Amino acid sequence: MTKTRFKSLTFKQTILVVFTALFFAIAIFMLEVFMVVKAGTAELKQDQQELLDSVEQPLENALWGINVELGTQTLEGVLKVDHVASAEVLQDDNVLFVKAGEARSNKGDFLEVIGNQLFAPYEQVTRPLMSPSGFDNRSPELIGTLYINYDPRELAESLFDQLKLSFFATLARALFITLVLSYIFHRFLTQPIAKIGEAIDQIDPEQPDNVLLPTFASHNDDELGLVTSKLNQILVQFSQTQNKLRKMATRDSLTGLPNRTLLLETIALAIQRAKHNQQQMALFFIDLDRFKNINDSLGHALGDQFLIKVAGLLRRIVGNKGTVARLGGDEFVIMQEHIRSANEAAEFVGQLLKQLQSPIKLEEHAVHPAASVGISIFPDDGCTADDLIRHADMAMYSAKAAGSNQWAFFKQQMTEKAAVMLRTEASLHDAILNNEFLLHFQPKLDIRTGELLGCEALIRWQRDGRLISPMTFIPVAEETGIIIPIGRWVLEQSCKVLNRWQKQYQTSTIIACNVSSKQFNSASLVPDIKRLAMRYQIDPGLLEIEITETSLMNDIEPAIDKLHQLKSAGFGIAVDDFGTGYSSLSYLRHLPITTLKIDRAFISDLPEDSAIASTILMLGQQLGLNIVAEGIENEAQESWLKAHGCIIGQGFYYSKPLPVEEFEQRYLVPAAQRVSSE
Repeated sequence: MTKTRFKSLTFKQTILVVFTALFFAIAIFMLEVFMVVKAGTAELKQDQQELLDSVEQPLENALWGINVELGTQTLEGVLKVDHVASAEVLQDDNVLFVKAGEARSNKGDFLEVIGNQLFAPYEQVTRPLMSPSGFDNRSPELIGTLYINYDPRELAESLFDQLKLSFFATLARALFITLVLSYIFHRFLTQPIAKIGEAIDQIDPEQPDNVLLPTFASHNDDELGLVTSKLNQILVQFSQTQNKLRKMATRDSLTGLPNRTLLLETIALAIQRAKHNQQQMALFFIDLDRFKNINDSLGHALGDQFLIKVAGLLRRIVGNKGTVARLGGDEFVIMQEHIRSANEAAEFVGQLLKQLQSPIKLEEHAVHPAASVGISIFPDDGCTADDLIRHADMAMYSAKAAGSNQWAFFKQQMTEKAAVMLRTEASLHDAILNNEFLLHFQPKLDIRTGELLGCEALIRWQRDGRLISPMTFIPVAEETGIIIPIGRWVLEQSCKVLNRWQKQYQTSTIIACNVSSKQFNSASLVPDIKRLAMRYQIDPGLLEIEITETSLMNDIEPAIDKLHQLKSAGFGIAVDDFGTGYSSLSYLRHLPITTLKIDRAFISDLPEDSAIASTILMLGQQLGLNIVAEGIENEAQESWLKAHGCIIGQGFYYSKPLPVEEFEQRYLVPAAQRVSSE
């Protein structure tokens, strides 16, 4: 084989050296521009800080002493500094104290546009103004803010004056050289490189050696041909090495599917292709329903087999129309490119859920898979892999909330809701530390006589001078777990109030406290309640624990044991919202409870629809329980309840929840006065 004689690419491009000098000249000019801009902005930033430092003390003195003249003189001095357009001082309540200069006029010309682009971060500087530190032995406090506004147009004009001569010289050379250089560059360098670039775009990240770089007859014997040949060898070697590494680092060890790492890479590349081709793509976030039950009942070995078979099923369903990945646990993701519309994505997920419902054989067990699917669409729902996955995950939880085998598209409101929840969660933590919670009390009265029999403690959140509805923050507290310390706070405050009422009014008014599902499931609940009763020396019979029917039915056996512990200690136990949780009557007979509360939903239908209320009343009476009708709002409801033997009533018909002082004045003070007069 004849060895090809090497011809230097340097020789071929010798005649281009003169012309490429223009490129370097422009590059140097751009570097000069960059350095000038960088130096100018650094100098401007330093000058701004020095200016702020120089006027800070006089303006603090002027603002503290309400010396408008001194403040005005100081700001007029600021205006003499180069490029300063205006300056003003606002008091801590945002009321203008002094101002100098006028806002710059918006000419909208080229210099102003460039100035806004380059100097926007430096257009305005501020400095908080503090009170004297030695005043009244207090630490300095914010008394106002200084604002200094610069004219970006003047800054840009100053910059252009420095660069004008160099710019026009470079432009003249460029115009002359470009005409001669264009064809030669295209013929000998640009065209081959462009074709290599097109080939690089077609390289498959999974198999880089499927598409090799093109070779050119005119460059077979020069440096470009040598580089192309070497790169093709590297692509082949890299593909072989990559396949080995990917199996270890980017594949799920159980199912062999791409893991999160590979999925993120694949989505990122797909996004680039979608942007280039102006196409849409869809992401389907799949969470298997009831997978925990499979693990718990059949064991982890069969649970793993179940995941492997689901992975294989997803592969067959998707085929070559997309990518299937496993994020971990029972979560899978499908990515599909070239989606034409949201309707097409909806059709696909409908077929997916239908095919997923086919039974899977696990030894002698037949398991019917079910899944919840969230969908996000590029570019509408995100422009990065992380955003698309996160938004599809949010949509999945929305689908799961609607029931099994459901799907949902991502909506922007989900992100807004999550942000609100995060802000509310942070505020709830602060509320506990800052004692922003308070209790209101709603009376429970004897329907026949109007006598006070007890009350229910209801939490309120006082923030920024207003009361926040429990409907706003309780769901967030439930979901985040903050409900446990909040519930503990309610119990402790109720015990404090009971202790004070016993001493001040010699009353035996019962306070009922709601306990959430999460707090009820906490192992510390019973010890906490006993400890609080002992600490505040209250009769356990005066504290009634209200638990929703749903909380009891979630895990009935441990719930019964916990209720027995509370009842044996003397505490009252009420089942709240009875009739809404579909509880078993066989279990109800064994619950150690003292009170049933008929849910307001059944009271609101009285007297027209009374079947459920009648049944609950009869059931409670036969079991020897106290029956409380909550949510009484009118005389007709009260009359029906009185006629059917319900003794205890609660609702707005009698009283809304009251602050503790108002509750005491309305109910406890009159009762105490009657006792003393007797």
